[in-house]
This record gives sequence, C-alpha cells and structure tokens, in this order.
Amino acid sequence: MIIMHPLSNILKLVYHNDIKMSTEKRKKIVIYGGSFNPPHIGHAIAIEAVLRNFECDEIWIMPSSERKDKHIGTPGKHRVKMLNILIREFSGRSAVPVKISMLELDRPGLTTTYDTKIELEKKYPGNKFYFLIGSELLWNIRYDWIKGNELWNNANFLAIRKPETKVPDKLPPNIKLVDKDIVWVNISSTIIRNFIKKGYSGIPYLLPKISAYIKKNGLYK
Repeated sequence: MIIMHPLSNILKLVYHNDIKMSTEKRKKIVIYGGSFNPPHIGHAIAIEAVLRNFECDEIWIMPSSERKDKHIGTPGKHRVKMLNILIREFSGRSAVPVKISMLELDRPGLTTTYDTKIELEKKYPGNKFYFLIGSELLWNIRYDWIKGNELWNNANFLAIRKPETKVPDKLPPNIKLVDKDIVWVNISSTIIRNFIKKGYSGIPYLLPKISAYIKKNGLYK
C-alpha cells in the first residue's frame, strides 16, 4: 500500500557538522549517501520511511564529494547548506537524530562507497552501519560499483523497495528490505535541475527556502 501523510508529524531532523560517537554503546547507524544536488522531497520521504520501518540509533546524511563513478559539479558547501535548510524545516515526534556527516566531503580526492565503508569501520569501530539505497540499485551493486562484489558480500544494506519494481532473486547476504506502507514520489535531482534550467522554481518538489537559496546563489542555470 502506498500512502501519503504530513512529513512534519514524523520527522525530527538534527544538523550536526561534526559527528562525535560515544564508545560506551554500540550503535546501529543508517548511512544515507548521495549527491543531494539539490536535496528534495524524495530525500525527506526516504528518511521518514527509515524512521517508521527500521529500528536504528541514528541516521547520517552523507553528501558525496566528487566520485570515481559520478561527476557532481555543485560545490559541497551549497549542498550542505541546502540540507541544513531541509533539516530545519522538519520537526516531530521521532527520538532518532538525523545528522549530516562531512566524512566524504572532507576526504581528499575522488571517493567510492567502498572507501566510505572502510573509513567508517576504522573511525567508529564497534558500530554497525547500514547503507540506505533504493531497491533498483540492487541490480547494479555487484557488477557496476567499484569493489561491488566486496560490498555485496560484506556491507549491510537497507533497501527501500520502489513500488511495482522487481528486485533480484538473489540479494546481498546482509540486507533489510523496507517495503511496508512506502510513500513514493517519482522525482530526482536531475529532473529538478532541468526544471530550474527552464526557469521553473522546482516547487513543490523542493522546499520554498531551498528554491530561494538556489535562485540567490545562481545554481543550476
């Protein structure tokens, strides 16, 4: 079943520029990586789905730096500021904090998901990290991602099942499918950037304040 409801009644988003971990408790942490170029309503919906369907201690939104497999272009400082706007706009009942991690943006050179997995495990030993993805990416991990076979076999994945989309018969050994009462908006940052290039604001797929930030800073022209 696909449902719609006010996100502001579910989300509690908290901005953290410098994430500090306690060594006293092992935590289950969801890593939500992406370009967030720009961050839009679909990203907020994905976070809401995790909060409602998966028991975890924290969610880290991790904007990507330039990748070996993807060119982003928009400076990280703008994407972080737009994420900060998204975070400030939502509040609610959830006790699970949602933070911004600068780990990939602070890493020199091009990055990969495998690099991030290794760095997280070294930097925060004892904690369990889950990489949040859309279920359509399950077809690509093993053969298209850099060191995809190692990720497939050893990483923990949390996959949001896209309605009416088939998933592979064989799944990664360490995976949880989120498929209960999923809200889905068929929108992407690429589509929104194309709207903006044509002179549209991107609203309602963007928050008005993010749209205003994009216009003020001359992004995506």
